[in-house]
Amino acid sequence: MRLTVLGRWSPYPPAGGACPGYLVEAAGRRLLLDCGTGVLANLQSIASIFELAAVVITHLHPDHVLDVFVLKQALEFGRFPQVAPPLRLLAPPDALQALPAWMPEESREAFRARFHFLPIVAGTAARIGPLVLRFAAAAHTVPCFAVRVEAEGRVMTYSADTAPSPAVTALADGAHLFLCENTLPPGEEGRSVEVGHLSARQAARIAVQADARRLLLTHFFTPAGDYTEEAKAAAAKEFGGQVLIAEELHTYEV
Repeated sequence: MRLTVLGRWSPYPPAGGACPGYLVEAAGRRLLLDCGTGVLANLQSIASIFELAAVVITHLHPDHVLDVFVLKQALEFGRFPQVAPPLRLLAPPDALQALPAWMPEESREAFRARFHFLPIVAGTAARIGPLVLRFAAAAHTVPCFAVRVEAEGRVMTYSADTAPSPAVTALADGAHLFLCENTLPPGEEGRSVEVGHLSARQAARIAVQADARRLLLTHFFTPAGDYTEEAKAAAAKEFGGQVLIAEELHTYEV
């Protein structure tokens, strides 16, 4: 299993960057986790959108979903005059009503026609070919789901956006790679529950509790500038395994 980071920033991308998006490749399948601003451009530098087996949207905040609208356009016009078949979209239960709500009715129907919608339910599993996906409710300010992907004997867990959460910790149990947000710069842990996010130190504590093998820090808060080295050092004080910083367009072996 391989993970390629397509975007790591929130709530907006810096120049040349992108908001959250991650390409998982295993057993001949490609799965896109989240689809924030700039993700589709980065995706197309390494793969075709028509090679995607499914898209998972963890929650409906703009930094995780805005390129879904771009993806719809690509599915409709990328093989013009042919139209690509509907793409599987796993997302919160209200996604197909909420996402296109601003559009005229005709456009809403066109949007929904491009996706085969599968609502995410915490505590359940879904199968995309040989990939098994499991979901848990994260501790965020809107309904949000952490994702565990299992394939070929390897396990990757993605925290999505969350404050400290026993459910997310359980989902990351024994993960070979734990992809975890660290929105809060070091020293700002006190705001975690209020804003529904983690610091690098809190992410590392989850990795320890889950007995994860490696920790990959992502979801950096753009207005705070570059705090990657401080975040890595803070995480390393808590977690004895390898701590990595998510780099856009870099591929990590799970």
